[in-house]
Amino acid sequence: MTSRQKEIFETIHGDYYASTGDRYARAYKERYVFSNVQQYLGDARTVMELACGQGEASGWLKARDPRIAVSGCDISEAAAADYRASHGRPCLVADLTKPLNHHEKYDAVIVMGGIHHLVENLDAAFDNISNLLAPGGRLIMAEPNADYFLNPIRRLWYRIDKSNFDSATEEALSHEGLLQSHGTNFRRVGVKYFGGPAYFLLTLNIFLRIPNKTKRFTAPILMGAERLFDTLPGRLPFASFVACWERT
Repeated sequence: MTSRQKEIFETIHGDYYASTGDRYARAYKERYVFSNVQQYLGDARTVMELACGQGEASGWLKARDPRIAVSGCDISEAAAADYRASHGRPCLVADLTKPLNHHEKYDAVIVMGGIHHLVENLDAAFDNISNLLAPGGRLIMAEPNADYFLNPIRRLWYRIDKSNFDSATEEALSHEGLLQSHGTNFRRVGVKYFGGPAYFLLTLNIFLRIPNKTKRFTAPILMGAERLFDTLPGRLPFASFVACWERT
């Protein structure tokens, strides 16, 4: 991960969580992301959240099962401090594109939109993830889908919007390609594609420069439309995926 990416994260940290952590964004993520995470998690009791930010996924899981012991890891010192303050749990500060010297093993590693920031060195990132997991432990990730039919526009967006993206080291991922290239130590458990108009307008509106206050009026319509959109087949219509791999 480049120093430029770290600078971006530190700069937009507060505004990002004000936008992606409001009740409308949370409702979307609970329906289309976290519910799948919980299903894939099984009976895991120790969970490391990578690229955790404030640890929204950790908090969601703890609220539903207080027996789960969560930990975090992020490249941003500000995010790590917020994670510790919010959850009273450890949070590493580390660049996952470099070898991670951490010997504790976890039942599950979750990554909510973090792996596509690590394309500079995915080999190191997946080695780190594999080393964090106990045998039979699960990697659960939610990432932008490179097979999305509008991905060429997203790639252009990443290049143009330099205040929010570092296009040199950030790109959407193909789940099948990722599994083929970096799944040597894993077996596929499942994958679910998601992400229509509500995904962009309720959870990524900060990047579209759409004020949070508009969600009050648009959210009911967008969530209704998303339920219909979610019935479409295949992976081409969807902007993202949530997947689960098991450490062999």
